[in-house]
Amino acid sequence: MKKLIFTIIYTIPVVLLVFVLGRNLTLDDNTLLESQTQTKTYTKQEESVPKETSVIKETKQKKDNLEQSGKVKKDTKQEKSDNTSNIKIPKESDTLTNILVICTVPSDNSLQNPPDKFSVLSLDSANNKILFTPIPLDIIVDIPGIGSKKLSDTYSWGDNTDLLLEAIKSKFDTNITRVIEINTESISEMTEMFNEMGIDMTEEKLLEYLNETKVSKAMAEDIKSIPIFKYPKLISCMKPYIKTNMDTPSLIKYGIITYKIVSHG
Repeated sequence: MKKLIFTIIYTIPVVLLVFVLGRNLTLDDNTLLESQTQTKTYTKQEESVPKETSVIKETKQKKDNLEQSGKVKKDTKQEKSDNTSNIKIPKESDTLTNILVICTVPSDNSLQNPPDKFSVLSLDSANNKILFTPIPLDIIVDIPGIGSKKLSDTYSWGDNTDLLLEAIKSKFDTNITRVIEINTESISEMTEMFNEMGIDMTEEKLLEYLNETKVSKAMAEDIKSIPIFKYPKLISCMKPYIKTNMDTPSLIKYGIITYKIVSHG
């Protein structure tokens, strides 16, 4: 009996100790599990932040690229629509004359040669200046009753150049009535004619003159080398190689004005 009592007395504390320790171990395991779960949650959140930030940055970059692309396209479109904004044709006056010079290339159609170049020759006797204003062939003009067309499409020498002159007037707000057409097919004949008149000329030099946008020193010297009294003969010799709506006296008049301007310089 005494042995049983001692056994119970010693067993109860041990059972209580095991119970307490077991409870504490359970709590620690739960706490540890909860802590690990929470840590994993935080880790996921922390990992998602850079990813989310990266997506935002990428989206913003794409948006910026689209805006930049749109801006470039808009600027390009604006540039194309304003490609004539820097073309300034002087207004005619008593001392300033504008002549539209048309350079054409050979064609099977003898009535109409396709244009290769449009340029406005301005003779400013008041300021002793000669200006060349090139006009692009592919600019778009509005033609009443027809619609939008390239300027080159308005050229029709077979009957008249009224449509072309009207398109230039509408586009550039300037009235030009005088026209000279030079066919590059006649360059060799014109070169020979100049040489016969004592002017040292080559086909390359004459083509270069036709493509210049200002009177070069060489061109001025060649113009001054022709005495005024030879102008009637010069105009007469040139007429087979050019087409113009000006008569011979007008051509001589403007030739003399050109001579005086380059001689003044």
